[in-house]
Amino acid sequence: MSVSPLTSPSNNPLLCSLQSTYIRNTVLHGLRESKSEAVKLVSASFVYEYPTIERMATFLSKAVADPSSNQSVDLATRGRELQALVDKYTESFPSRLSVNGSTHKSSYGNVYLLTGTTGGLGSNMLAHLLRGHAVERIYAFNRPSKSSSSEERQVTAFKQRGLDTSLLSSKKIVYVEGDLSVSGFALDDKLYEEVREVYSAASCAHTT
Repeated sequence: MSVSPLTSPSNNPLLCSLQSTYIRNTVLHGLRESKSEAVKLVSASFVYEYPTIERMATFLSKAVADPSSNQSVDLATRGRELQALVDKYTESFPSRLSVNGSTHKSSYGNVYLLTGTTGGLGSNMLAHLLRGHAVERIYAFNRPSKSSSSEERQVTAFKQRGLDTSLLSSKKIVYVEGDLSVSGFALDDKLYEEVREVYSAASCAHTT
């Protein structure tokens, strides 16, 4: 199987959903041509479960060698790895992001819009932001679900990944359910205006 080098482990950036989809599709294409029975081992969240080239290569080597193996994912360990990546690539972020070339003036702390917070990377980013002393508010934006509320899904996501669920009692977090693909995000006017004015935005989509 031939897989083009994407980036070295030491320079592995935080992946957006489009990049992760491209990487997964490339891996699946290679497996179908060389070891089709191993395809079933590559989950939808494969790239987030194995966020470095080293871990990805180890997983794929075992999958190709023994497609019948059951390589279970330790979510708590994956959570710590993702948190380490978040810490590494956000340590040099400015205390305020620039808007239209000038620094936004505010007497309040940082405000963030974070999408996909019930996913692997999203949960860890949310935990990181909730611990931040300079963070004033976090809009946790997710798709609505008929089976459970955003709060319930967020608690479940934290538990699955070994994150501190007590962080979710913070008054910093505002749960938002909507659809980014429609005008106004399917929000009421007041909430949409709040979200629209957020000047520090982080995005992490997760496929469930």
